[in-house]
Amino acid sequence: MYDLFADFFNSFDVVPVYREDRRCENCGRTYYEFQKSGRLGCSECYKAFEPQVKQALYKMQKGTEHKGKIPSKSSTEILKKRKLSDLKSQLAKAVETEDYEKAAKLHKEIKGLEG
Repeated sequence: MYDLFADFFNSFDVVPVYREDRRCENCGRTYYEFQKSGRLGCSECYKAFEPQVKQALYKMQKGTEHKGKIPSKSSTEILKKRKLSDLKSQLAKAVETEDYEKAAKLHKEIKGLEG
């Protein structure tokens, strides 16, 4: 079985090699062990090595957020729904921070997309 991460870390000089006692508090795995094996020891390792894991993921897939694939037949509708969801989230934040000018612009944009 081929391990995707095993050789990945060796191909980048940017990802630092940690050989000191930097460990996950939950399972004891070191970042160096992660670099060598390509596997984290537990779910807490994501928090313990977050900056390095995010950097590695970004280099592999040009982002750290998974949005899934969009079927070509319904891509316009799905993208519109995602845009509306994002705008509504921004609107809620703007209202929460009392940025009413931004909230008004976002509200107008949402109404325009909703028709």
